[in-house]
Order: sequence, then structure tokens, then C-alpha cells
Amino acid sequence: MFKITKTDYLDYTFCKKNLWLKKHKHELFDDVELSDFEKKIIEEGNLADAEAQNLFVDGVLVESVDNEAILDTKRLIDDGIETIFQGTFYEDDFFIRADIMNYNKSLGGWELYEVKASNDIKRKEPYHYVNDLAFQKTVIEKSGLKIVKSSVIHLNKEYRRGGEVDYRELFIFVDLSDEVVEQQVDVKKQMEEIKQYLGMDEEKGCECLYRGRNAQCTTFKYSNPEVPEYSVHDINRIGLSKKLFYDWIDRGIYSLDDIDNPEKLTGAKLAQYNAHKKGSAIIDRESIISELGKLVFPLYFFDYEGFVSAIPMFDGFGAYEQIPFQYSLHIMDEKGNIDHKEFLITDPKGDITLPLVKQMKEDIDPSGTVIAWYKTYEKQRNEKLAQLHPEYADFLNEINDKMYDLMHIFSKNYYVDPAFKGSSSIKKVLPVVVPDLSYSTMNISKGDQASERWEKMINKDTPKDEKEKIKKDLLDYCALDTMAMVRIYQRLLEIVKLK
Repeated sequence: MFKITKTDYLDYTFCKKNLWLKKHKHELFDDVELSDFEKKIIEEGNLADAEAQNLFVDGVLVESVDNEAILDTKRLIDDGIETIFQGTFYEDDFFIRADIMNYNKSLGGWELYEVKASNDIKRKEPYHYVNDLAFQKTVIEKSGLKIVKSSVIHLNKEYRRGGEVDYRELFIFVDLSDEVVEQQVDVKKQMEEIKQYLGMDEEKGCECLYRGRNAQCTTFKYSNPEVPEYSVHDINRIGLSKKLFYDWIDRGIYSLDDIDNPEKLTGAKLAQYNAHKKGSAIIDRESIISELGKLVFPLYFFDYEGFVSAIPMFDGFGAYEQIPFQYSLHIMDEKGNIDHKEFLITDPKGDITLPLVKQMKEDIDPSGTVIAWYKTYEKQRNEKLAQLHPEYADFLNEINDKMYDLMHIFSKNYYVDPAFKGSSSIKKVLPVVVPDLSYSTMNISKGDQASERWEKMINKDTPKDEKEKIKKDLLDYCALDTMAMVRIYQRLLEIVKLK
């Protein structure tokens, strides 16, 4: 029989077919590479686990793996060690490593703690914290130990670092014991079902057939070959229209061309469908002219890049709070002349964002319009900077008051191209509207890559020549973000014949 880990169990609750394939046809996963974002999530989880150990003095870490880790855990228990990190158990085909176990003498049993690199308690598959604990508790109890308390330790979203990390303030303990005991009955049934399911022959399809494209499992294409590359699963936020979506799937309607009730589509969904059926862009020129007419010169095409970490690295910031570490700014006057400004934090010390704000004050005159793509992000960063640097609050608030979101022309369906496939992301819009400008040749081509590379650049152990290369790549990437907006703006002017 297969070794069934906690991750396997959580995978089963999301898509059991995907788990079956992982166990029986692992070659399907050989070429699947985690994204930088997914890698970062794993790294942050491991970091939170390690940092939470500071909450328990005299704890002993099980550093070995597999069978040796199981034996080492038993040895520590037999030796009377009261706090164990990564205690390892393998019972009845189920394998777990418990983040933290602490012996409670008064209750005569073990407290089980699961560390989560999140800011709250999640109760939705596949990240159901109660079920997660219930699974671990069941396996540990099969080994003969008594679990008297089951808790989650998660990050405190109100905590802001000031000097050395205060772990008692950074983490929050939430006792879920009663919920875990109640849920354990259902979890035990699921555990038996998993063993039976993994012993079955391969079945067709998977439950991800009823999920939008971004919520599908790794092997969706293999399990559902009848679904085309571009399908109803790609319709803008189709998951929010479940009744309509489920009806299509139940009737085998996967292609947009096969939709027989388009009259039930509205807003962005209808615009996407109409553009697909037309086979070319649908452009509302009058609305675009109206939107562009709101802009006041000089135009400041502006973009931040931000960094987040589960354990806050810098004073004034909390868990997963975005730190703007660079910006790019293309400035256009009424004659169309363009200048470029940029700033990158290369050696963060002390009040790390103050130099950035000071340079912004030199580069931007809020009498003109600051243009962003998805302005919510830039506005939120400015709000945070205004809190950190109240002497610049008026300047930052004025920028926010006059900021224009160029994405609105696409998200409000004034310009819809079938090649956008329902998205208004700049990564989707740019290659269609300005095909000669591309991210494909860039060493950094996504925001999560930029964040990861900046962390590498500021690491004291990174060689100087590598730091310089990363610096250039970061500046090039951010500059392309703002130049992309410039070129899209210029193309819009051409389309509506304002240029």
C-alpha cells in the first residue's frame, strides 16, 4: 500500500483523482515545476515553522527523515522529552510530521500544535486547518499517544516589527480542540476512503471539471482531454456563476462556441463571449475618448515592485505586508516627450523606505495625473508609506486622489479582444495591443520573480557581481512595466484617432 502523508490527505479533499495519479502515474508530475510564487509559499511555511519553535524552550527537533525520524521520535518520547519539533509517526499507511508537540503533565497527554504561515484560521478545502489537525491527531493516537489539546499557531496580522522580532506578539495561539474532536469522525471516514480509492482502477475525469481555470488540479488536462485549451472554464470569474457554469458542464458544453444560452451572460462575461464569436476586438471608442480626456499632463506612468515575507524583515512592517522596494516612472508632457526616472532600494538599512519616498517627491508633481495598472496596489502602498512617513502624507495622499487606472479601459470592457481570454492583466493586454514589446526575453518577467530576486540581491552572502546583475534585471523589468503603459496609452490614442 502507499504511504499517505498529510499533504496527500489534503490533496484528496481537493481532487482525489489528482492524488490517484500522483501515486499511480507519478511520471505525469515529472515535468511539473513549481512557480516562484508556489516555492515562496513553501519557503515561508518552513520559515514560520522554524520561527515558531522560539515559543517553546527546551524543545528538541527531529532532524532525521523517514524511518529514522520515526525511531528518533519514539526515543525522545521514551526519554521524557516534553517538547518535540517535527515528531514523526507512521501508522496504518498514514505518515505525519507534527510541527510541535508539548507534553501537558496536568492533563496527562500531548498538546498538538500546527504552525500556519497565514494571518487567520482557514476552514475550506484543501486548506482546512481543523481537518488538518484531526488527521494528525488520528495518526498520533493510532501510535498509542493521547492528544489532549489541538491548536493552530498563526501569524498576528496586527503585529508590526520594531527591533528584534517579538515572537509572543508575532504569533497567535488558537485552541481548536473541540472542533477537531467533532470533525475527527468524518476525517477518519475519509482516511479509510482514501485507502480504498487508491486501490481502485483509474476513473475518468476529476471534480476540477466544475472549477474555473485557476482552481484546477495539476493533471486536469490529462483527466479531461475533451476540454479544449480555451474553454468555458476561462470565462471571466465563471466560478461566481455556478448555476450557469454547472449546467454547461452537466450538458457537456466546454467550448465557448457551443454555448447555447449566451443571453444569460452579462458584463465582462458577455463581452468576452461576444469578442470570441466576432473573432476580433470590440472597441468602445467614445468611452475610451472620455476616459483619456480625464488625464492631466504631465502624465506619470508609475509602478511599484513589492516584497512580502511571513516573518517581517524590516521595522514598521508586519507579516505579508507589502514593502515597496522600487519604482519606475515614465513622464510624458503634452508634446509627447518622455523622460524616465527610477529608484531601487539596494542596501536596506534603518528606515528603509524613506529614501524611496524622498526621491518620489523629487520626481513627481501631483498636479499631473499618475497612471498605474490596477491602481489599488499602488494606492495601498502609498497609504502605508504615508503612515510610516507622516511628513510626506499630504504628497502621497494627493497622488492617490489623482491616480488613474489604465486597466479600467480593459476591465470596464471598453476594449475587449478575444486574445485577452477574459483577462485585463497587462501581461495579457500588452502582447495583443503592442506586439513588438514583450516580457518574454526578460531575465525577470513576473512580479513574484522580482520579489525573490530582490531578496537575493540584499542578502549579504550574495556575491557582488551577482548583486549587480540582479539590480540591472530589476530595473529593466520595472521600467518595462511603465513603458508598457506608455505604449498602450499611445496605441489607444491611435485607435480612437486622438493622435
